[in-house]
Amino acid sequence: MSSANPFEHAEYSQTNPFADSNQIQADVPLTGTGKAEVGQDYTSYTQYGDSTTTTTPAGAEDPKLAAKAAELRRREEELAAREREIQAAQAEADRVRTQGKNNFPKFYPLIYMSIPAEIPKAHQATVRFLYNIWLALLGTLALNFLACLLMLIVGIPNGAADLGVSLGYCFTITAASFLLWYRPVYNAFMKEMSMYYYFYFIFNGFHIAFSFYMALGFPSTGSAGLINMIQVFNAKKIFAGILCVFATALWFVQGFASLFYYRKVHMHYNQQGHTFDQAKAQVTSSAVRSQAVQNAAWSAATSSRV
Repeated sequence: MSSANPFEHAEYSQTNPFADSNQIQADVPLTGTGKAEVGQDYTSYTQYGDSTTTTTPAGAEDPKLAAKAAELRRREEELAAREREIQAAQAEADRVRTQGKNNFPKFYPLIYMSIPAEIPKAHQATVRFLYNIWLALLGTLALNFLACLLMLIVGIPNGAADLGVSLGYCFTITAASFLLWYRPVYNAFMKEMSMYYYFYFIFNGFHIAFSFYMALGFPSTGSAGLINMIQVFNAKKIFAGILCVFATALWFVQGFASLFYYRKVHMHYNQQGHTFDQAKAQVTSSAVRSQAVQNAAWSAATSSRV
């Protein structure tokens, strides 16, 4: 009898019967001729057609994946918005810590205003020149008041009326010009909001008309302008007349400079694509937000009483 072991076949002796059926490592795999070839690996039979695979047609998109992608984009936008808010709050906190909350006017700070810190660099020159126009207006009002005072002293008719009105202008025009046209144009360049541009256009338009009106110098209007200047020179009051000349010149400079920058701001407004509809929507939104704040404050006040 043969003493050979019937289970010691060369093909089976190279494999481990307890190995994973999905990954069989063989040193001598079979070739197409049934012979052994050294150094080739067997892989799972599932890769050769025994398993079914699902493919997505070209151009098709899984709705679930699309929804997840949209949700991820939305969350990314929310995170980016929150990051911007945090950065803005941090910048505000740093500014308050280094510069203080309010810095204008110097003698009694009520608001914070800094052209280098708040206005984009491309528009700082324009806003600074508008600020200088506003400062020149204050000087013009003061000089106009002094000229009217001298008109009263030298006995020009209606000098008392001119002096009283010019004194009122020193307070009312100073506050109104800052709040109604300079601060709006400052905010317009800082925030690029149509609403502020329209405030500037309306009230600076009144300011331009007022400047030329004051330059004419009608009697009893609080102006030491052209007509009153002629009266002073006719009365041979040279010193008072010289002050009236300066006042008249400053009113004309105020009007023409304001008109020049009015046109310049309007060109920038058009280039930025602002519209009247945007301004109306922003005014409405601001009114609603202000009403909500008032309601919240009223609710807090009434609840504190209970």
